[in-house]
Amino acid sequence: MDISIINIPKISAIYFALLQSGYDFYAVEKDDDLVQSLERFQFKHGIFDSSFFSKTKQNTCEVYPYWPRAALLETATFFIDSNSRFVNFDAYHFKVMNAGNISDEERNVTFWQWLREFPSALGKVLSNQDFQSYLVWENEWIEQQKRLLENDLLDLQKVLSTCSNRFGSPIEKVTLVLNPIKCAYSADYHITENQLLFCFGRFQKEAVIHEFLHPIVHPFIGEYKDIILQHGGNFPDIDPSYYLRGNELGRLNAFEEHLVRKLTALAVAENLPLEIGKFIKEILAN
Repeated sequence: MDISIINIPKISAIYFALLQSGYDFYAVEKDDDLVQSLERFQFKHGIFDSSFFSKTKQNTCEVYPYWPRAALLETATFFIDSNSRFVNFDAYHFKVMNAGNISDEERNVTFWQWLREFPSALGKVLSNQDFQSYLVWENEWIEQQKRLLENDLLDLQKVLSTCSNRFGSPIEKVTLVLNPIKCAYSADYHITENQLLFCFGRFQKEAVIHEFLHPIVHPFIGEYKDIILQHGGNFPDIDPSYYLRGNELGRLNAFEEHLVRKLTALAVAENLPLEIGKFIKEILAN
């Protein structure tokens, strides 16, 4: 299992722009020294038009109002070329419209009208001199994180290899995209072929394991759909936003999250079940 830590300038540009647009999650659960460093790049005089990025904040997720738009902007960067133009937009549209963890309200016509402006808005940030100065600092911070997290990555590699060997996984490479501005408890993943790109604001081994398990678990949700939907109660560890509109898709989405959280805890404890299907039945029987 190949694991590396990087930053991606396009994603860095998103969060730099959000920082200029009132994004206050940069300071939540972060070290004081890091917060102070980031505040040096929080400009008050309006270095560029932030009207586009200010609309990233919505009211559909109480615990993190930048979900899902910030994550959808991250995904969109993989469909934007070096000239700040969309490429294969239909593939991006298909990906968003078929995501099981996003409600119809969050991907309605208003969202798509807003998103059309993203390549242009992103291009302006990437060419901004203040952002370029920030990126120099962020590159140095990334190198520091690589040194500090060397042992943690070895531990993570061991756990992910165990998960892959036990259950099988389409993922062969894990790329950790660290961003110092991004909320510490927000983590989003993007899968390209056999690679998992994991974007988060603070290294958390459990969060990486969690997202690594999602593509492993997801096929089982469809296979055991009927017995999952027969379960009448809600899951106490799951935020209401995971249920979407409370329809079948929402309940399956919530159960997948519940299942992955349980498996993550067992993976960290080195006590994984032998079979996911059997484990699903055990959860639903209790």
